Amino acid sequence: MSVSTWPSAVGGYPDPPQPSYALGDVGLLQAPVVDDVLPADGSELDALTRSLVRDAVVYGLPVVLQYEHLLHLALDPDHPSYVGFNVLRHEDAPAGPAYTGFKTPNADTLYSSAWVDLTGGPVALDVPAMGARYYTAHFLDLFSNAVNLSTRTLGADGGRVWLATTDWEGEVPEGTRVLRVATPYLWLLLRVFVRDADDLPIGRVFQRLVTLTPVAASPDVAPDAGEGDADDQVLWPVLSAPAEELGAEEFLAVLDHCLRHSPHPAQEDALVHRFAAIGVGGRTAFDCDGWSWSRREALRQGYDDALALVRSVLTRRGIPAGDAGWRTLRSGTYGFNYLHRAATNYQGLGATIREESGPYTTFVDGSGEPLDGGRDYLLRLDPPPPVDAFWSVSAYDVGTRELVANPAERYSVNDHSRGLLVGDDGSVELRLTSRAGADAGPNVLPVPPGRFYLVLRAYLGGEAVLDGSWTPPPVLPLDIPTSSDEETR
Repeated sequence: MSVSTWPSAVGGYPDPPQPSYALGDVGLLQAPVVDDVLPADGSELDALTRSLVRDAVVYGLPVVLQYEHLLHLALDPDHPSYVGFNVLRHEDAPAGPAYTGFKTPNADTLYSSAWVDLTGGPVALDVPAMGARYYTAHFLDLFSNAVNLSTRTLGADGGRVWLATTDWEGEVPEGTRVLRVATPYLWLLLRVFVRDADDLPIGRVFQRLVTLTPVAASPDVAPDAGEGDADDQVLWPVLSAPAEELGAEEFLAVLDHCLRHSPHPAQEDALVHRFAAIGVGGRTAFDCDGWSWSRREALRQGYDDALALVRSVLTRRGIPAGDAGWRTLRSGTYGFNYLHRAATNYQGLGATIREESGPYTTFVDGSGEPLDGGRDYLLRLDPPPPVDAFWSVSAYDVGTRELVANPAERYSVNDHSRGLLVGDDGSVELRLTSRAGADAGPNVLPVPPGRFYLVLRAYLGGEAVLDGSWTPPPVLPLDIPTSSDEETR
């Protein structure tokens, strides 16, 4: 029997200056199962606590942010988004202002979300033949490590894929591909492209043809962990506030819970072991009730330090794309770059890998000044990014990281936008303005009235996108137009 699988890693990890080795291969390094030594109560313990909490929050921010999504979708029957595990919740329209799923959503696709529970065995994903319509079934573990199944990897004809943990053993039907994951809980974020309102009904049909089905366990498969005694049931924490607004103590309690129920890579053992010194990921549940006042204050300071650190690098994510202020994002592939991972997930959950959406972002115009809706701008794509699917440009408010309502009810411009004007040389000129009216022309992208940032997505970008030879042009500031300016209507 032939079973197709995907490689366990794509691209691998860079070689360290000196090669590392496995502990089991040597007899010189012992690892006792005890906690590290701690200073007595006092300034040294407070300083250590603050440092460890900062590192734990940077490491765990994606985990806690995604846990909130898991809680709402699969665990809390009272939440409006609740559907339970292994069920896709479909959005009927592309994201717009006040979208509640996550920050910085695209406005070109229909989203569907599901949390997959693999504790009872594999779950089958069935994707219909999509033809020329772009789609991607995007999978993220609880730590936001990602892989995309799409026309790029699965093909236009779709197919069946079994999602299974790395330790699952069982028979797989002929022709079924297997995607192995380490964590028992997995987020599926499905995207299906829709051109406009007229295309919505067709997009919804394709969206709902994608299904998840738990596979009946064969006799040699261990039973679902959830079928045991009540004492074996997972007691999921309930959040008292949105994940971004949790206090330090509740944040660490949630992170501690997640580390107990989702394994991390073996290469992170040394890092995660350090967090046991603050009660996170240790042998007992996180509890700081017996700490001194000064140590609990150090905990809160470390939490604030981490969030300030994450926010400080939001505009520095990725690598410069030319000298026009744009940056090439390396989303979805983080390795051990935990600050990059934290900042990306804070900016917006569910980021696809570069090979899928080739994203670029800028917070500044071509002269390095912050983008501000008090001015109008010109973005001339000459040429536009080479893509096998589509490209699009969207604008987001810096403070909320959300799309902002506008009279035109337009939240992206893409190469399939109805009536888009394209030059004889293939170039596209976009006018960016906060003064767009309800009848704004097809080449006008409404932007927020205050500080904003742009995301240019190049879905299934060509070689020039992937190798960096194509870069976005500068965003050029224009004189503030009058209210009768025809170009904004």
